[in-house]
Amino acid sequence: MQAGESVNQKDHQEAQQVKRNPSSNMFEEKKQKLQDETQDYMYQQSNKFSSVSRNLVLGIIGTNWFLTYVDGKLRIPNRYLFASLLLGLMFLLVDVIHYFWDSVSYQKELYSLDKYETEQELESEHEPKMDEINKRSHRFIIAKFVLLVFASALFFFGLIKIFMGEAFLP
Repeated sequence: MQAGESVNQKDHQEAQQVKRNPSSNMFEEKKQKLQDETQDYMYQQSNKFSSVSRNLVLGIIGTNWFLTYVDGKLRIPNRYLFASLLLGLMFLLVDVIHYFWDSVSYQKELYSLDKYETEQELESEHEPKMDEINKRSHRFIIAKFVLLVFASALFFFGLIKIFMGEAFLP
């Protein structure tokens, strides 16, 4: 009887704790709501960043192609443009890897949701995996941003070099 009484007493204490501290539950609900809102915002911003940056990189690649393909021959006017072209292509490769890896990871987690049987398993197994995917995705976004900044800067310097050379030709 003592074991049963201690379990009942423990349950009763937990119930009393919840009754005494209802703000704890409200805090957790509010925290979860804010986490969901933050994650939704992150996804929206990530999509916007990817769309805009992809268009910028494609513009750099297209302009490089226009400037370097002259009279049926490939002629790269300077190293800056060549480097920006390579960084642009690297950006696109990283972008494809990022979306493929995230898609596979999210799909895997979606299917694994069926194997979890308790809330504890969700919290101890699923949530850490989702956090890991989100952190990895964030690192990809940072890498793409760095590639974009360097590709854009080199492209800008390459254009200046072309126009300065043409402006000061005799």
